[in-house]
Order: sequence, then C-alpha cells, then structure tokens
Amino acid sequence: MHDSKFYDIVKMDGIRVSILQTSHFSIGTSPYYAHQHGLAIDIYPNLTLENIEILSPVSGKIQHIKKLRAPKAKFSDGLDIDYLILLSNPKSSEILWKIMHVNPSVKVGDQIEVGDYLGKTIRNGYFAYWSSPHLHLEIRPINDAIRARGGKSFSLTIGKENISKKFSEEINTNQIPIEIHSVYPEMILARLPKHFYHYLFPFYGVKTRFNNLDCLLDGGIPHYKIGTLIFEQKHISHNLCPVYLGAHKIGNLHEIRGEFGFFKFEKIKFLLNDNEIRGISLYLANFLPLIKIIPYYKNEFSFIPKSIQYLRLA
Repeated sequence: MHDSKFYDIVKMDGIRVSILQTSHFSIGTSPYYAHQHGLAIDIYPNLTLENIEILSPVSGKIQHIKKLRAPKAKFSDGLDIDYLILLSNPKSSEILWKIMHVNPSVKVGDQIEVGDYLGKTIRNGYFAYWSSPHLHLEIRPINDAIRARGGKSFSLTIGKENISKKFSEEINTNQIPIEIHSVYPEMILARLPKHFYHYLFPFYGVKTRFNNLDCLLDGGIPHYKIGTLIFEQKHISHNLCPVYLGAHKIGNLHEIRGEFGFFKFEKIKFLLNDNEIRGISLYLANFLPLIKIIPYYKNEFSFIPKSIQYLRLA
C-alpha cells in the first residue's frame, strides 16, 4: 500500500474505486464508446504528457494480462501496443476490473491492494497527440470482460453530507479570464475563475446548468461530440431540455441514467485570445481541476505560467 492519501470515487454494492487526492479523473473526456456512455473512468496522476508509474485504484488478484496490438500512434513517442489487465473483485465473484494503458510490472496471481504499483502508463494510437497518460478502468461482468462494449454502470460517491458550494458570480462566456498553469507544444493547462466551478461532495468540476439545476460538466467540448452531466440524482427531472454553460446553450440532453446525463454538443467553438482552438477538455477532482486547451496546431501559443489569457465561447 502506498503512503499517499486516497479517497473513494465509487463505493457501491461491493464496488470500490479509490484515487489519489491529487489526481484528476474523467468519465466522458474520450471519444470511445465506454466513456461516451458513462461506463468507464480515466484516472490521471497528472495532466502532463509524460508517462508515469501508476498506483492501483482497486483491490483484487491479477487474473489475466494480455499484450494487445494498438493503432500506430501519430506522435513521436507513442507505441503500437497496449496491455489488458484483469483483476478479480474480492467483494463480488460476478465482476472483474478491466485496466488498460499500463505496461504492467505485476504478474498473474499477484494480490493487489489500492495504492500498489501496477506499472507505467503508455501512450499509443488510441490517444490523440494531446491526450495525457492515464489508467483506463471498467467494471466488467465476469463472462464478458474484454470487449469494448458491455461494461457495467456505476455511481460516483456524491455524499449525503454534500454541501453544494455556490460561487455566486454569474458566468460570462464572452470573455473568460484563465490563469495559465503550463504550456506544451500540444496543449495548454489552465484554471478557470473560481465561479466557473461547482462542487458536489467530494468533487469539483466545471459548472453547467440544465432545468435550472447546477451540475458538473465532463467531456471534451466540442471535439468529443457528447458531453456528460453529473448531478445529485435526488434533484433530477427527467424532462429533456437544453444544457447551458453560462448563458450559452451548448447542447440538448438526450439521455439520463442514474446521476449521469448525456447530451450532444451544439455547433459551438472556443477562441483563445480571438484565435479559434479545437476545444477544451474537462476533468473532475477533489480540488478545482485544471482544464486542457487544445489548439489546432502544435506550438501555436506561447504563454508565461500564471499569466492571464482569455477564452471565448462562440
């Protein structure tokens, strides 16, 4: 067990997923089926592009490890392989943990606890050139553990003690001041103003609104097509309706499942200092998460960390 502090992001019916308090995670910031339907979690120790030793978010015994062929990466340090790791769940014989994007340092038969080292992340052709290394996790039926579809649904640990923190200032998407955290040729990491965030214990995320309800927004806007909403289930109305970022409509809700809502993005675009960008990627965290700004071209922007730049939604 690693000494660093973990907290639960999923805890239900014998299913427990725990991550470092310093990590980001996402349900919907990916173009692949499991993420676009709320059936997988990507866990990021950080959002840089460097591979890193990764700690297990789950406990169980290693049942199977398979080296897979992956699409050839379109960036210089990417691989054309991936690894599939299956772990038993000690609380349920009916499900397995499915982990990908980690070159394992463990072997079949090893007993793993939350916080144990699993191996080092890898990037391959399943990643866009701006995608940060991460651990991909799914909860799978034991008789259907491997294929891309068929994962089991889950709920996040939005607690009863939730005090929904309100940042009262209205969101103005015509000129959004962002503080630059770090700049890479492929992408920029930045933080939005505090009032752009919403809190549902124990998670922060970017605030969005539908049906006059503030909730968390997850996904890649608009480059991953479908956005994910996360809300307190007890407050939800099942009337399909528009989704807003500030006063700007960004899509229409088309599906609700538990605490997740799914919607297709409108034809919207973001500009950074009046230059159109590909989009922004959003994450959830135990703190105010960073956002990822994705330009159309590498090395398009050069900013000093902690400088203030401006986003605009059009």
